[in-house]
Amino acid sequence: MTLGLVAIAPGAIAGLLVGLAIVAGRGETLEAAAWISLGGSLLVFGAGLVDDLTAPGPRGLRAHLRAVASGHMTTGILKLLVIAGSSVVVAAAQPVHPGATRLAGVVLLAACANLWNGFDVRPGRTLKFFVLAGGAVLLAGVPLRLVPSVPGVLLGAIVALPADLRERAMLGDGGSNLLGFTAGLGLYLVLPPPGVWVAAGVAVALNVLAETVTLSRLIDAVAPLRWFDRLGRVAAAG
Repeated sequence: MTLGLVAIAPGAIAGLLVGLAIVAGRGETLEAAAWISLGGSLLVFGAGLVDDLTAPGPRGLRAHLRAVASGHMTTGILKLLVIAGSSVVVAAAQPVHPGATRLAGVVLLAACANLWNGFDVRPGRTLKFFVLAGGAVLLAGVPLRLVPSVPGVLLGAIVALPADLRERAMLGDGGSNLLGFTAGLGLYLVLPPPGVWVAAGVAVALNVLAETVTLSRLIDAVAPLRWFDRLGRVAAAG
């Protein structure tokens, strides 16, 4: 690869700043929840980056849990704890849903962050699914005063996609977790309460499938998903 492991991921952080500029250009004032969501996003990215830069350890949630049960703390478990904590704080800070639905929001944010990391085993897969989710929440009118990161991260994903498809760069856990966390937050803000519960359930179910059947096998078994997954994928030269 011509670029380093996390060469794309800093572009996602730049996307957060682009989002801030968009909101400022529209003359809107950011609410406190927006700054909390940005802080949570940076924590999620940082925890994933730490996991990227340490020596490879167990793969998969079950393997990490077995390691902890045997007395060995892993950076993967540390990352999951940061994601869970950030999800609690960010979901609680958003004023759009009542208390019970906020619980589903916590699950949705954390499950999406882990799910998008699970997507990151094939070139372009994580970014393409984020472009779908990010584009959908933008069209649904996600309130930028609460989460200014969505348009900027979406723009960063589109710019990064060609390099990822050609295997010239990788997102790493830092980038993929950030994309999933952003997607989950956007869905939480645009869906009605029943939709948040349904989305959280689907995200959890897909995480379970990733640990058992594997997402690649599931995607390959569904023709439209298989076509979308392979769209634009070109092996890197040399």
